[in-house]
Amino acid sequence: MSDLDFTICCKVTFFSKKRRTPPNLNNGKYCPHLVIKGSEQPLGVSFIDGEDVILDKPIGANALPVNEAVDYSILQEGTEFLIMDDGNVVGEGIVNEIFQHKPYGSK
Repeated sequence: MSDLDFTICCKVTFFSKKRRTPPNLNNGKYCPHLVIKGSEQPLGVSFIDGEDVILDKPIGANALPVNEAVDYSILQEGTEFLIMDDGNVVGEGIVNEIFQHKPYGSK
């Protein structure tokens, strides 16, 4: 049983001053780190779906946690975070909801 059985539903904004091109949030290949504001703990995620990114505009997106060795419990509804890509802050966001997946076979 994995502790990574949840989806992070969030609102994110990518900064045009930090990214030349918008990331694709829909193919599971964009895997930045989230850093909670006021913390230094990087939380690796993989964006799995979202609205088309328009730089400097907030959009809805969903991400999955990717590292079983990290405690993601700091992510709660209303938590604000920075989006780090290769050590650079490229955006920010806020958690709207943590969607807990039900184990297979449970009712």
